[in-house]
This record gives sequence, structure tokens and C-alpha cells, in this order.
Amino acid sequence: MKKQFNQGFVGLKYFYPYLHEYRSTFVVIFVSMVMVAITSALSAYIFKYILNDIFVNRDEQMLVILPLMVIMLFSIRGTSRFASAYLTAKVGVSLANKLRELMFSRLVRAEYNALQKITTGDINALIIQTALNIQNIISRTLPQLIISALTVVALIVMILYTDWRLSLYAIAVAMMIVIPVNLLGKGVKRHTSNSEDMITELSNHVNESFNNFDLLKVYGREKQEESLFVDFLNRYEKFQIKLSKYQLLSSPFMEFFVALAIAVVIFVGGHYVIDGSMTPGDFFAFMVALMLLYAPIKNLTQNYIVLYSLNSYVERVEHILELPIEKIKQNGETIDKIIEIEFKNISYSIGDTEILHNVSFVIEEGDRLAIVGKSGAGKSSIISLLFGLGKASSGDITINSNLLDSYSPSQFRKQISYVNQSAGIFNATVEDNIWYGEPLDDQRYEKAKSDAQCDFIAQMPLGDKELTGEFGNRLSGGQRQRIALARAIYRRGSLFVLDEATSALDANTESLIQESLERVMSERTSIVIAHRLDTIKKCNKVMVVEAGSIVAYGSYDEVSCGDAFRRNFMMDSIL
Repeated sequence: MKKQFNQGFVGLKYFYPYLHEYRSTFVVIFVSMVMVAITSALSAYIFKYILNDIFVNRDEQMLVILPLMVIMLFSIRGTSRFASAYLTAKVGVSLANKLRELMFSRLVRAEYNALQKITTGDINALIIQTALNIQNIISRTLPQLIISALTVVALIVMILYTDWRLSLYAIAVAMMIVIPVNLLGKGVKRHTSNSEDMITELSNHVNESFNNFDLLKVYGREKQEESLFVDFLNRYEKFQIKLSKYQLLSSPFMEFFVALAIAVVIFVGGHYVIDGSMTPGDFFAFMVALMLLYAPIKNLTQNYIVLYSLNSYVERVEHILELPIEKIKQNGETIDKIIEIEFKNISYSIGDTEILHNVSFVIEEGDRLAIVGKSGAGKSSIISLLFGLGKASSGDITINSNLLDSYSPSQFRKQISYVNQSAGIFNATVEDNIWYGEPLDDQRYEKAKSDAQCDFIAQMPLGDKELTGEFGNRLSGGQRQRIALARAIYRRGSLFVLDEATSALDANTESLIQESLERVMSERTSIVIAHRLDTIKKCNKVMVVEAGSIVAYGSYDEVSCGDAFRRNFMMDSIL
């Protein structure tokens, strides 16, 4: 359940455990901030002596001392402000990267089904933008707020020391700003949350447009996509303007209440000077301090309002960090080879929708199973359950007579060589894509390339070091599939799972690869999600899936003559 950080600055407390390692740095930061506050107050107080000792008493010695003191005070304040700002910036950057690391780690270790509920745009926005917003609050907003608060305290102490009676009038008027600031802070939090959601929507739209760029071009959707993007930007602009309004509305409130406080001080303080209960120097110092209070109080109220947005950011981060992690069995059964796979009355549902119903079959060592069915029949769900990416609603899956859950997922999956339909090429070098998840073995690597007919790699300018581009967009479809096949062959899993692994190859290349696969798969158990008749004929077992149920199972000769096979393959494919 998503936590709600609605009250005060609960979101700020969330970071206490992460900031523990910086405690010595925070001591230096706090001391620097205190020095900024003290020197700010002293710079106001010194005006008392400037007026009384230089302009009233005409003391020439103080004419030398006081300017030097001003230089010293401002130098200390400038150095202290730099130290606090620089150190908090370092902490902010480090904290943002720590959050990115934690979120990414949680996402890649999350349960498969939990991750399906989160869009790529949401992930991008969280790891990049939300973490950056938190960094800015920690490194800019928070230190400005603390320095402003300390400066306000120091200046208030100074004006109380100068004349406590006059101070009470000024403080009473200034306290009136608290009510509108709290109301504005709640508005900032609400609109910050909406703004973050819209950033996610923007990221999703951009990802969809450019990941399907070929479709966008072929179907002539340029104008429509531009229009959708502009409509989104207009809505986003309205939210941002509202957010800015709430953040900036504190300024006119501040102007009014500060002016009111100054007016009261001039009226009351003027009477004190006239009746002799207050010196002109004290009044002048008091007024300077009061004027100096304007800037830190303004910063304090504005940063106080901005700090409310931290609660929204924390809610989003916490949602990711609370995703259920895939359970890793510490003392699971060991497995050196997959000998037998059995699905026993497996049913699988997502929400109220049943995806698989009472699925049962057995795969023995050396079997080649072809899974046939129309799109949405449940073929991919069977593979996902076999990989342990989902949890069956009922029934059992056994591997070598042991329940699948009795194995550590990472150990069991090391026995699987897998090629999905999209080929799954990463934005890395060719060799990185082939070694993916395995230790380097030069001999194995060269053999895997040879078996997958990857001779095209040698023709590339950088050869094995050539970058493949995002989703392998620098390669042709056939090249991507051959690299994916080389990766599966390189792993040497005892179970080969191929999701139409040769669909993007020309007939000649496919023929050569099929020969290689024949050699490789003759020593392994294999599952093929197939759409080509030639591929199905080479399998000793064929399973036809329709609407989440197995409607035919047996040898090719047994299954191919039935209505179920013709209904789900022959009539739905070009052979």
C-alpha cells in the first residue's frame, strides 16, 4: 500500500537513515550555517556603534575599527555560506545517486508481476527527475531554509536585546504570516504530485513514439503525435503555472506583513526616541535588523512552501522501494541439468482474468516441444511460469521431480538458454550482448558466433567491440536474432527456449542456423514457440494451446491431423 506523507515534513524524516553516514559533514555544515546567522545579526548590531560612536560622538578611533570589523564580518559570512552550500550540494548529489541505486536495485529484483504494473516512463521519471528534485531540495532548499531560520533567530535575539518592548510589536505582526504560508504549502504539495504524474505521462508518450518510430512513419502519424504532445504540454504548462503561483504567492503576503511590522516599529519606536527611553543608535540598529529580517523571512517562507513538495517525491520513491522482491531460496535444491519438466493442473490468473486453465504436460530429457497457438492463447504465460516469473493460481510445476519453488530462481535459470521474439539486444558492444550473464571464455565465444552464423561481425568497423545501439537499432533484424542465438548457444543451458528464434532471417541464413541448432539442441531439451511448419515438424512433441487450455498434445503426426491444430495453426499462418 502506498504511504501518504501528508502531515508536515514527514518526508524529510524518511532520509534520516541515509544521511547517517554524513553526520561529521553535517556538523561542519551546521557550524557554518550558525556563523552565517551570527555574522548577519552582528552586521546589523554594528550599526548602533556606527551611528552613536562615529556620527554622534565623533570617535576617530572607531572610524578605523568599525570598517575593519565590517570587512571581517562579511568575509566570515561569505566563507561560511560557501562552505555550507558546497557541502550540502555534495550530500544532495550523493543522496540522489543512492536513491537511484536503491530504486534500480529494487526494480530489477522485483517480482515479475509487480513490475508489469509500472510503465517505463514512470521508471525513467523516478530515477532521473524525481531523484534530481530531491537532490535540489536537499542541496539548495533545505540549507537555505535552515540558514534563513538561524538568521531569523539571531536577528530576533539581537532586536530583543536592543529593545524587548519594540521587539514584541514586530514579532506579533510577523507571526500573522504563518497561516497563509501553511495553506500555500498544502497547495504546493498537491500540485507537485500532479506535476510528477504528468512527467511520467510525458516520458511514456515520448518512449512510445520513438520506440515505434517505424510505425509512426509508415502510418503517417507525425501530425497526430505532434498534436497529442502539444495538448499534453498545454496541460503540463497549466499545472506548472499553478505550482509557481502557490510557490510565489508568499511574496505579496510577506511584503504586506513586513511593511506593517516596519510601520508599527517606526510609530512606536519613534515615541521611545522622543521620550528618551531609546537612543537613536539603538533605534537605527533595530531598524537595520528589522530590514535585514525581510530577506531571510522571505526565503524561509518560500523554501518552507517548496519543502512541502518533498513529501510527494518521497511517496513516489517509497512506492518503488516497497515493491515485493522475488523470493530467493537460500538453501534450495541444487540442479546441474534439467531432465524433466512437468506442469500439473496449472491454472494462472491476473486479477479476475484467467489466463491458463488446468494445464498439464510433461517434457523429458531430449524432448523438443513445439507450442502452437494464436496470439493471446497463453503460450508466453506458460514460459513465464516455467521461468518462475509468475506464480500459478493453482497446481504444481516440478523440475526433476522437485517443486520449482524448491530451487533458487537464479540457480535454476542458469540452466536455461533463451531467445525471445524481440531478440533482446542491449545498447552495448556485440561481445557484451553475447557474453551477457556469463563469464568470458574465448573458445566458447568463437564457437557460439560460428554456430549462430555471426560472420557479419567480422565485417563491422570495430568487430566484436561494435556498439549495437538502443534495442540493437544499428543492426538488421536478422543480425539481432543471430546475436541473440549466439548468446543462447554461448550459455550452454540444458534447456533451450526459443520464441520464433529465426523469424527475421532469410531462407538461406535460416537453413544454415537450423543446421547449427540441430547440433546444439540434439544434446539438450528444448521448447519452441513456433509459427513455421518446418520448425514444428522437427519437434517430437506438439502442444496446441487455445484460450488458456491445452486442446491437443502428442507427436506431430498425431496432432497435425486434428481440427485443433488446423484451427490454431494452419488457418492462421502462411506456410
